[in-house]
Amino acid sequence: MPKLLVTLPDGTEVTHELVEATITVGRLADNTLQIEDASVSSHHAELTLEESGDYILTDIGSTNGTVLNGKDLTEGDGRRMQAGDTVRFGNIETSYESENPADARAMPVAEGLAAVPASSSVRPKDFANASPFQTKKKKKDPIGQAIIGFAVFAMLVFGVAAAMIFTIKSPL
Repeated sequence: MPKLLVTLPDGTEVTHELVEATITVGRLADNTLQIEDASVSSHHAELTLEESGDYILTDIGSTNGTVLNGKDLTEGDGRRMQAGDTVRFGNIETSYESENPADARAMPVAEGLAAVPASSSVRPKDFANASPFQTKKKKKDPIGQAIIGFAVFAMLVFGVAAAMIFTIKSPL
C-alpha cells in the first residue's frame, strides 16, 4: 500500500496511507489529504491511482508550486511517482513509499559553470581581513599587571632579606 510521509515544519512526521483512487492535497478540510500550512494552496495537487498501483501526481494550480524530485511541475502536468520520490507542496517536504520497486533513474546531469575571471585585481595592503576567524585583541589589564608587579616586588624583598640573614656572622 503506497504511503506519503509528510514532514511538518516543526520536524514531526505524519504518515498517510494512500487507499483511494483519487486523493486531493491541500490546506482546506474538503481535501482528502489536508496539510495545514500557509505555503500549501487550498487545493494544491491531486494524486490519481494507476493500474500499476502507484500514483500520478498533478499540480492543480497551486500558488507556491509542486516539486517532484527537485523538478517543478507545471499546472496540469501529471508525473508518475515511484518509491523513494520526494515531493514538496509549497514548503512542506514529503516522501513517497510504495511496494512497487522504482525504475532505474538516470544520474542527474551536472550543470556546467562558466568561470569568469575578474576584470581587475588589487593587492591588499595587509592580509588582516583575509582570515575567516576573528582575531582576539590583547586587552591591557591594569589590576592584573599591578598584582604581578607586587608579587615580583615581594619576591625581591624576600630574596634580599634571605641574603641578609645568610650573611650575618655568628658572634661566637
